Amino acid sequence: MMKIYKKNIDHYIMLSFEINEMNIPFTGQIVVKEDDEVTREVILGRAKKIHEWLVLVDHIFSPFRTNSELTLYNHRKIEMTGTNLLFQEVFALSIWEKEMTQGLFSANFVGKYNPTGAVKGWAIEKAERIQLAPLLSDPNFVAVNLNGGGDMQFSSSDKHNWQWGIGIVNPFDNKKVISCFRMKNGAIATSGTSQRGEHLFNSSTGRAIPEKNFNVISSSVIGSELTYSDIWATAIATTTINDHSWLKRLSGSGLRISYNKKSERWLNHEIIDQKELIYA
Repeated sequence: MMKIYKKNIDHYIMLSFEINEMNIPFTGQIVVKEDDEVTREVILGRAKKIHEWLVLVDHIFSPFRTNSELTLYNHRKIEMTGTNLLFQEVFALSIWEKEMTQGLFSANFVGKYNPTGAVKGWAIEKAERIQLAPLLSDPNFVAVNLNGGGDMQFSSSDKHNWQWGIGIVNPFDNKKVISCFRMKNGAIATSGTSQRGEHLFNSSTGRAIPEKNFNVISSSVIGSELTYSDIWATAIATTTINDHSWLKRLSGSGLRISYNKKSERWLNHEIIDQKELIYA
């Protein structure tokens, strides 16, 4: 049975749950004014639905399942018209993402369709919007978020002064936070090779992004929608620290860091800070 974890924060109470699915740890955090049995039953009910949603997403999009729609589609055992509407939604999203990033992000690799780089953020955003954010209409609920592998969609009630504290980890030392800020509503996504090694590829060459010099080790994008932030975090992580060709197309703000320890922050299409991480 799923557990609820409790933490007191000032005059609020944070109740959280954990889900492990798609080989990713997901965490939901719900801030409330009062902790009671009814509140916990509501949260557990929403957590169960989120788990069911993530199982469904994995069954549709897993490249490792022999019977997933993604695998069947790539092996030409089903046509697009025979796929789930969610599969078709993500397929259309993948086309838009490639056009938006001008090819920096692509769901096509080595002749196969693989949208897994976009699916996690999309799935988290949908789950938070459908299952958690509506809880804020109840006066006992203050704020909610859903986090998966470091990418998060979060919301807060306008009737309370709660703000989520967001931290960006130093890619050279994950015990340190390199930047922090507070927001009521929004999303943050981080991509790069600091945690998972060479898993990002240049869509034009098909080659892995090497871990060296001016290449980006970590890229974080902050916006209102996780689907958008996640795609751009991945896209920017495939560039070099000296490449700003993407900047005019990206809304919101963010931070990226290169292997040679140069960092830069941007806001509303402009670089607002550049420095070298001397103590990283």
